[in-house]
Amino acid sequence: MRRFYKFIFVFIVLVFSLQPGCKKQPKCGCDGDVRFSLVETRGTIMYDTVTSYAQFQTSDVFSTFEICDAGSVMDMLTPFDQNETVLVSGDAYDDCYKMVNPYAYANYMLRLTEIKKDQFGI
Repeated sequence: MRRFYKFIFVFIVLVFSLQPGCKKQPKCGCDGDVRFSLVETRGTIMYDTVTSYAQFQTSDVFSTFEICDAGSVMDMLTPFDQNETVLVSGDAYDDCYKMVNPYAYANYMLRLTEIKKDQFGI
């Protein structure tokens, strides 16, 4: 009978010691973990110089990107007209709003590194 209890004890210890533990959750927002990078992705740019808010809407993937720290990159945005088709490059992060709203699956934050006119835009 003692052997049976020893076996159960060893089995329980092994089960608990082999658990992988908690996985690190990815951080969201502009200071989070990079999800993917955009390289000259076509879309439209919208910005507001008064509130220092900017948004980029892709034309092929149908995702919305809020520009991180738009006030500091506003000088890159203002040469372009509202809703003008541009090519954008930068790193994309998960929007923290996704954690509470499953319908925000296509919302991302974008740290803008380059924006240029789409010479061959449709």
